[in-house]
Amino acid sequence: MFEAIIVFSRESSLFQSRTHATKAEIHAWVMGIAATCASCGFASIYINKDLNQKNHFTTWHGFIGVLTLSYVLLQLIGGILLKYSGILRSLNIQIRLVDLKLYHATSGLVLFTAISLTLILAFWSDWFVSHTNVYTWYACFMALSCIAMIVMQQITTAYLPQSRRPGVAFNNAPARKHKKQK
Repeated sequence: MFEAIIVFSRESSLFQSRTHATKAEIHAWVMGIAATCASCGFASIYINKDLNQKNHFTTWHGFIGVLTLSYVLLQLIGGILLKYSGILRSLNIQIRLVDLKLYHATSGLVLFTAISLTLILAFWSDWFVSHTNVYTWYACFMALSCIAMIVMQQITTAYLPQSRRPGVAFNNAPARKHKKQK
């Protein structure tokens, strides 16, 4: 999912010269694959617990994980509605495309935060603690923290309103200076 988000970054070396439409298509496909992998992982854990007659969602990782996966699927539906925004117009739902993009991006930031929280909770699982040492644990924690900060920085700089400085328009182009007429 990180790679699908980074595809829009100016610093992305893989797709830097591609058009925004191509980047959106790549983003959609990679997110679809990531959501499918997350769903398959969830299903395999669920089936394994069923086969071994173990309780489900007994840890914070499991509880937050099922909520996060549900949110992934809702965000996926939101992305489909953004990609095919004509569906909303055909249902007489009047929403500007720019607003829909903002909602999808900020909702994606909340989702990525939930994903990060779910992974951090997994770092405290009995399995992870028994299979790693303290250095590996901190390396995984720091790698996840760096990835989360990159995503947060990218989305906030792209979508959050910028403060208006004198002489600078909202799109960072120099503002036109009108001469006062006396």
